[in-house]
Amino acid sequence: MNEYATGWQRRSFTDSAAFSLAYDPDHPRLAGQLRDRLLHGAGFALVTGVPVRKGTKADAQRLGESMLSPLGELLPQGRDTDKTLGWLVQDEGVSAHTDDRRFHETAYTSKSRGHLQLHNDRAVTPFGHEPDFIALLAHRKALRGGASVLVDGLTVHRILSEQHPRELALLHTPFAFDRRHVTPPGQSPVVHGPVFERMDGRLRLRCNTTRMRTASELTGDQLSPDRRAALDALTQVLARPDLAITIELDEGDCLVIDDRRILHGRTTYQDHPEPSRRRCLVRMMLKQHDTPPND
Repeated sequence: MNEYATGWQRRSFTDSAAFSLAYDPDHPRLAGQLRDRLLHGAGFALVTGVPVRKGTKADAQRLGESMLSPLGELLPQGRDTDKTLGWLVQDEGVSAHTDDRRFHETAYTSKSRGHLQLHNDRAVTPFGHEPDFIALLAHRKALRGGASVLVDGLTVHRILSEQHPRELALLHTPFAFDRRHVTPPGQSPVVHGPVFERMDGRLRLRCNTTRMRTASELTGDQLSPDRRAALDALTQVLARPDLAITIELDEGDCLVIDDRRILHGRTTYQDHPEPSRRRCLVRMMLKQHDTPPND
């Protein structure tokens, strides 16, 4: 059995070699290696040495799309005229909070320099999609900070089953999620789904605790005390420092995540003063291709 099949935590990895893959210009072959790591390994992989340093942002977008298209169908991100396959994660002056320190529900928090809480993207069905995989290709890195933080949803589920079984049972029932920032035109700003569910023999998750709490502003339904306790238990487990690994993405690193299993976040960062050196990642969302017969 794969050593990560039942979950992992920080001590599971002695160094990055355990989850790293060298870039291979044979993109179908690289996709096969990634698929194995995502579906039968730790649920994520770090591709190193992607040749993007000398190119522009547009070059990085094109290479990222070419590299990952054998792994899955690239999903469009954004609304109307700003739709793109390679979303630029960079500081554009956005804040996750309003002037009165209230959470800014409609903000693209990826366009900020702030801390991003642990979450997975499929929780809010961004732009009408449920991505299977998320990829972050680093074109430029920050002066300081901006590390990716990962937690394994399988481990979170196991801890909840051992320490908070009543709350876990409620987390297997549907919750509302606020998706005002990624609502497709004409669709509801709220989506519903369980935090944990079994699908095709695998445990899947949807998690964004902040947007689970703000959803009540849209639905008008306040969380009952027992459901609030379930959300508090989930928040408490996610905050455990022994569960998370932190990965500093260098230029040319591409972090690929099974978004149905792995939660990701980001530390705050300080950027370079020169615009050409400022932190920029290319984010791609993918729907998994049918597994090839010989895979």
